[in-house]
Amino acid sequence: MNQKTKFVDLLDLIASLDNVAQIAALRAICNSTISRCIGAIRQHLRLQEQLVRQDEAEARQGDLDQRNQLDENTRAAETEIGIVGFAPSMPPMQLASIYHALFDWAYTELRTLTQRLWDQPMTPEQMIDFMIERSQTLDPVVAQAIADAAQTDVETIKRMHELQDRQDRERLKEARDEILATFNGFGANGYAGAFADLPAIEKHQLGVKLVEALTKAKDQTLLRVMRSRRISDLGSIPLLEEGITKVTEWVNTFEHEHSDEITDAVNAGRNLRTLEDVATL
Repeated sequence: MNQKTKFVDLLDLIASLDNVAQIAALRAICNSTISRCIGAIRQHLRLQEQLVRQDEAEARQGDLDQRNQLDENTRAAETEIGIVGFAPSMPPMQLASIYHALFDWAYTELRTLTQRLWDQPMTPEQMIDFMIERSQTLDPVVAQAIADAAQTDVETIKRMHELQDRQDRERLKEARDEILATFNGFGANGYAGAFADLPAIEKHQLGVKLVEALTKAKDQTLLRVMRSRRISDLGSIPLLEEGITKVTEWVNTFEHEHSDEITDAVNAGRNLRTLEDVATL
């Protein structure tokens, strides 16, 4: 079975779930695609800034041969996107457009199932503000590994990480308006086929995200029942568990069918989330 057919099967799987699980899954798709679209737009802006710097440097040097080489490097960067977090052979704005289309489709589907405020995803404005305000934590194991490799102490690595994180969030704050304008500029471009148009690694990560979202929805339901004593809400638990089981099976099958691509991505330095990561949350 090819990638496209298999991933469409995931959409069919979501559509086959009870509304309780569908709502949780669609909400997760909306939030995840907003975040990933913003990330792709940011990558596009970084590439544009890099081009400006290269042009300025070339204007000063006036070296035609070097200019040709810079142009060639730029074309390579735009097609290969050798940055962790984005798929090879897909320019960031193309990926951003696909993610926006997927968001637009999922949001429309979600609104047909529920109008309740607490079932709605974050808005793009809320998401980018959340990203600006949230500090990225550094895993202690990773910090120690970097410190060992750099022959320094962990506290130095932590300070460097905090500085980089603060600068990154400042840059995001400065680009906020431009990112939102670009996001909204895609318009109503939603279509179900956007799932199939995503690169394999992006499909896999979305599947893992859905397992995480359904698991969190189940845990939140249990907490709500304990607080409210509303036993009737327990009926949602087996419905969410069914969704967790089915999407987990899909992810496992996908990993088997695309093991080479996943292995290559990991070897290239891509930080991929796994079902094991979700299980330890």
